[in-house]
Amino acid sequence: MADDEQESETEAEAESADNETEHEGERVMNREDGAEILREVAAGVENGTIDIEGENGFTVAVPERFELEVEYEATDNEAELEVELEWQMEDGEAVSADE
Repeated sequence: MADDEQESETEAEAESADNETEHEGERVMNREDGAEILREVAAGVENGTIDIEGENGFTVAVPERFELEVEYEATDNEAELEVELEWQMEDGEAVSADE
């Protein structure tokens, strides 16, 4: 890990009572490394499969059509940019969103 990156990394996986599985990771990094991760995610979206590597890695099948939400929030102390892709699942399989 680069010297300008925070040495701690947080990753979590949780499964709720309604059989929902969630993977989440968070760490401090520089813009170059963050951009590389976003490029890998973008390539996965384009190819239909996103592979997240690491100790708690996972693979996500992305349907041909999905809902994309981009949200920016800012206060005096913090700013946050979220990019969210969402689609329906049927029997554990990704289903393309309607137009």
